[in-house]
Amino acid sequence: MNSATDGSTGALPGKPVGVVLAGGSSRRMGRDKALLPLLGETLPARAARRLAAVCSEVVIADGGRGLLPGFPSLPDGPGRGPAAGLLGAVAARPGLPLLILACDLPQVPPELLAEIVRLGDGLDAVFPRWSGGVEPLCALYGPAALEVLAARVGRGLLALHELPREAGLSVRFLEEAEIARFGGPGEVFLNLNTPEDWERYVAAGSISRRNS
Repeated sequence: MNSATDGSTGALPGKPVGVVLAGGSSRRMGRDKALLPLLGETLPARAARRLAAVCSEVVIADGGRGLLPGFPSLPDGPGRGPAAGLLGAVAARPGLPLLILACDLPQVPPELLAEIVRLGDGLDAVFPRWSGGVEPLCALYGPAALEVLAARVGRGLLALHELPREAGLSVRFLEEAEIARFGGPGEVFLNLNTPEDWERYVAAGSISRRNS
């Protein structure tokens, strides 16, 4: 069950809290992508549904906008962009591992999220990595990695994909051959940033093919 308030947690001990990142400014999209409809649900609702298949609690890092009734809505933490959303979740759920999924990655299957959690047992972080680079917006961050992230943001370093370079963190990469079990990486991590991305996505019928 998901807690509907910010002050309590429904997470099981040692289990990650699912965090939907939905606080972006959507400048390139030209409208709030968090409100775009997908077969009767919004992008944050889609991401929350998939995280809920893996996590005992799901929260929405939406800058406190209350985008998804029934789920905790979290204000941003320090910094800006995804780092601020992630650190807002850290403030609300301190000491817990966080499994994050950006709402504009609509094709990540729950099975891949479950694999990330499985691989993360005893580690500080798990990041998918393929020819397109490291994907830090569908990843597992343990408490130690989140502490390092907070320190980096305090120094003005906001890029999440650079976190694995920090010394002292035990990081596992989910490599391209492993990702391929769940679909082509370019399809699985399709990112909706612009109106053209959205139009191609809808025109290709991707929504109906990967709506589970």
